[in-house]
Amino acid sequence: MKRGTGSTKKPTTQRGRGTYASHACNVCRVKRVKCDEAKPVCTSCQSSGREDECSYTAETARRPRTEAHYEAMRKHADALKCYVDLLESLLEKCRLEHGGVSDEHTSYLQFKPPDATGLLESDAIPHNEEKEPSITDEDDITLELCVPARNLKLHDSDLFFYGIAAPFRFQEVPVSPKTTSLSRFPKMMNTPRHVLQLTDSDGNHYDPNFDWSRHLPDTVPLDRKEHDRIINLLFKFFTSWCLRIVPALFLRDMHVALSVPRHQTPPKTSHYSPMLHNALMALATAFSDDPKIRDYKSRKYFSDEAKRLWESECAKPNLAMVHALSLLGSFHSTNGEQTIGYVYFGMSTRLSQALGLSFDSSTWVQASLITHDDMVDRNWAYWTLFSQDVCWSLYVGRDFGVSLPSERNVPVPLIDKDYDESPWIYPPSNKVSQPNCLSRTFAATCGLLQIARHIMEIISSSLNTHSTGTRIEVSDAVISRIDLQLHEWKSQLPPEVELTIHNRSSATPHKLMVHLTFWSVFILLHRPFFHRRKRDSEAVAHVKLCKRACDNIMELVATWRSLYTLRYCPVTMMQTIFSAGTVFLLLANKASSGLRVAKKDLETFSAQAKLCIQYLNEIGKSWNSSTNIAEILTKLSRKQLEPLTEKRTARRCSKGNQRRMESEEGAETIDSSESVEETPPGPVYIPPAAVMSMPHHKRGPPTRLRLPSWRIWVHLGTLGCLMETRSQMNLSCRM
Repeated sequence: MKRGTGSTKKPTTQRGRGTYASHACNVCRVKRVKCDEAKPVCTSCQSSGREDECSYTAETARRPRTEAHYEAMRKHADALKCYVDLLESLLEKCRLEHGGVSDEHTSYLQFKPPDATGLLESDAIPHNEEKEPSITDEDDITLELCVPARNLKLHDSDLFFYGIAAPFRFQEVPVSPKTTSLSRFPKMMNTPRHVLQLTDSDGNHYDPNFDWSRHLPDTVPLDRKEHDRIINLLFKFFTSWCLRIVPALFLRDMHVALSVPRHQTPPKTSHYSPMLHNALMALATAFSDDPKIRDYKSRKYFSDEAKRLWESECAKPNLAMVHALSLLGSFHSTNGEQTIGYVYFGMSTRLSQALGLSFDSSTWVQASLITHDDMVDRNWAYWTLFSQDVCWSLYVGRDFGVSLPSERNVPVPLIDKDYDESPWIYPPSNKVSQPNCLSRTFAATCGLLQIARHIMEIISSSLNTHSTGTRIEVSDAVISRIDLQLHEWKSQLPPEVELTIHNRSSATPHKLMVHLTFWSVFILLHRPFFHRRKRDSEAVAHVKLCKRACDNIMELVATWRSLYTLRYCPVTMMQTIFSAGTVFLLLANKASSGLRVAKKDLETFSAQAKLCIQYLNEIGKSWNSSTNIAEILTKLSRKQLEPLTEKRTARRCSKGNQRRMESEEGAETIDSSESVEETPPGPVYIPPAAVMSMPHHKRGPPTRLRLPSWRIWVHLGTLGCLMETRSQMNLSCRM
């Protein structure tokens, strides 16, 4: 059979260009795939499971080709050609002076391509449309009025930030002559600096005529030896956490500022100021063994002096003032005035924004307007404030005030190997000197606190309710992903920061503190879901993870206590111990919530909660706020544990009453047909001899003992007497 010829064929059309997505999503634009521009999620992203990443920006895919665009590309090509000519001239000069010919004795010029003018298409010329103008160039004021080319402005050797609407961007400020920067690591050891007198043997190494107390109040009876001792303790146990002060740089700038005669104006330095000195002493005096110096009134003299200097230093602020305000916030926080402390820390973050610390200042270094050390100090100050901002948010439970480093492209904290090799020693601990590793620990701390900030944002968003009144539920997948980030952070710690069984007994305070914070962040992640039921075997075991974190915290705190005592510690230690105490209360409540009370677990967790209260009271000898937190935990413990104790007591009483009632029921007398003379209450005991001596006709019918069928209570004497009596009675009845 022949096939029909009437079958229609599809007309062959020439394949033309497909539709062009004028506004593709960001994912399709990067992948260079076709986008159907569907909103809110395009088909390509929906099919590939990238719904969360699909987003649209205001920038269109096709850019207009204007005359200005081609002119900019031509200028860019000309600039590249001039740069190539410069490099060739330098290379030729180097070849003439030093030889530099190849093995074949051929010149490098033979590899130069011919002039490609007119052959290269304009689209092939790379062009950076967002290139920021050079700092040293004279920019067009008309362009600057429309969009600011740069937001940082140099004022008296310090950078300040002004936004697009600020008129101060156009203010002409005379630039001070550039001075030679002081030496830094590793040459800093040869730089003159203030030497702390920690022992009597240090008297030959310091200048007795040094005016160390020039800016300190005279009302506090403080000599130089006590001043140096307590400020050294503050450097080791308080400011080392988050690297709030670099002791070597502070002592260096202190020597520079106080070596100037009183009648002369001292130079302005980044690591020392009179306000910063008084703010440090307001905290350091809490570590004094003299009750008069440790008294709150004496400490307040230093804080009042720092506040008095605030206005004079705020006229021309620098990094020292940023740290001074932050330390004043810590002073009020340690005395239980967390609201005032939070305000002072907020002033510190605002000043950091005015100084533009959240912006990368590398271009200013390239323009030789600031030094590389200045840029390092600015980045260090930003990361110090960022880490303190996270700690403050965890402490008071409020929003963050410092922008993320990813939003401002701030470089990571610099790890200074030379500074990390400087010795750290605390003689009372009876441990040998060891490298301090402060910069490495600080860099690891910044990475950990970035994860902590992400956790806080997720937990806070889950607590907020929609307009419908429902909360956002955080899935176990999200929690597991963050948990994995925490473990990855811990696995990537350098050996100098890692804590093992072998080096734990000699760990420095800042190393112990970073691991305490790790387990505290662990609790922060899992404690909100403590009562979440496991839906399957793969669900996250929040209870076990919280218990594991608390056990590690108690071990680390015990190590700190044995090495350094809990009198010397930062504020974050209080928050960590309190978190562990709350979890122990939850575990104690869980141990008594079942049908049977887990007595051993209840006693263990209750004892651990009391131990947390004891630790907080020990810290309270230095920081009054720790005593307040201990009282809060004590009240929580009473609310949680006292009902459990009363419940156990009530159960014991009910069991005792039940047994007493059963015993009374079992003590009923023997039922018989004849009347029996009344006997005094109590157990009835019939001796066997009395039964045998009775006449046979008076013995009556056989008697039966009425006892509970489910339990036998012995009320007729001992068990042997009972059995003997019953056997004799049965024998007499048969007779």
